[in-house]
Amino acid sequence: MSQQEIVMVEVGKTEKKLLEAALKAMKNAHVLWGFKVGAAVLAEDGQVFEGCNIESWISGLGTCAERCAINHAVLHGNRMVKEAAIVMDANKRSEPRPCGACLQYIHDFAAKPKIKIITAKAEKGRILFETVEVKTLEELFPFPYEK
Repeated sequence: MSQQEIVMVEVGKTEKKLLEAALKAMKNAHVLWGFKVGAAVLAEDGQVFEGCNIESWISGLGTCAERCAINHAVLHGNRMVKEAAIVMDANKRSEPRPCGACLQYIHDFAAKPKIKIITAKAEKGRILFETVEVKTLEELFPFPYEK
């Protein structure tokens, strides 16, 4: 068995605040068949808005955590997102990443193409900081749909 190198990402105060908000939101996820996800966005006014995934038995009626968080920000008068964080259950094998629809939605409200998207897994109510990754929207979604 080979030893994997764990690269710890430097997590600043803002990123930690976003991750903790996303973790808190994840606890409220309404999951019927998938897995829990929480998200948080830093809005243009400096406030943090949370969201969680809300599933439905009817495909397409649910919403992802990222879009829920952005909708929460818009509801409170914000139209720009400066950063986003996504947290998911550690027991899922896949890496925490926004889906394509969420990446487009984040792009639609992003203050700039290089906003940070912080991802992590959580277990037993705690962020697993060894799983934290920081990417830019541009890295994750290089070819968005635009007017």
